Amino acid sequence: KYDCELAARHYITILTAGMDTTKTTNTIILIMLALHPHIQKEVYDEIISVLGTDSTLAPSYDQLQQLHCLTRVIKETIRLVPSVHLMAREADEELEIGGYTIPKGVGMYAILSGMHRDPHYWSNPKQFNPHRFLPSASKESTTAYFPFGEGPHLCPGNKYAMLQMKTMMCTLLRRYRILPGDECRSVGDVRFEFGMTMSLVADGNDIRLEPRV
Repeated sequence: KYDCELAARHYITILTAGMDTTKTTNTIILIMLALHPHIQKEVYDEIISVLGTDSTLAPSYDQLQQLHCLTRVIKETIRLVPSVHLMAREADEELEIGGYTIPKGVGMYAILSGMHRDPHYWSNPKQFNPHRFLPSASKESTTAYFPFGEGPHLCPGNKYAMLQMKTMMCTLLRRYRILPGDECRSVGDVRFEFGMTMSLVADGNDIRLEPRV
C-alpha cells in the first residue's frame, strides 16, 4: 500500500539533506571554473550548443543529460573536494584489514577525501582534470570513487543533486563569466572548515562575475 505521509517525509529529507552539501559543491565548481578558464569555455560552449543563449529558459531534463562536459566537471569537483568527506559504517562481522583486527560492531569511517586523492588510484590526484572522466579514460579509479556512497547506502538524492547543480551552472554561465577573485588565485588558496561535511570558510574564497554581453 502506498503511504503518502511516508513518501512526503522522504521527499522532504532529500530536499533538505542536500541543501548544504549541494550549495558548497556549487560554489566550489564556480571557483574551479574561475581558476581554469579553458575548461570554463568548454562548458560554456557545450551549454550554448545544447540550450542556446536565452538564460531565462530553464533547461529540460533531456537537455541536461546532453551536457557531458559539465557532468565531467561536476564529477571531478566532487572527487577533488567531496562535500561529504567521511562515510560511517559498522562492521557486521570481524574483519582483518592491514594486519589489524576489526571486531564486529565497531564503527568505522571511510575518508573519501583521502581515497579520492590517492596516487595509487589516480594520476596527478591533486590536479583538477575533468578529462579523467571521459569514456575513453582508464577505468582503474572506479573502485576509489563514490562521493554519493555505494550499494544499499547509496545517497537517494544523488540524481536530484546532479540535476540541481547542472541547472545552476547552466543559468549562471549563460549570464556571466566566472573570474578569480583577489584572494583565491589557485586551488591551494581554497579554504575549508571540516565537520561531518566540508564547507567553505566565509572569507578568502572569492570569485567575480562578469556579465556576458
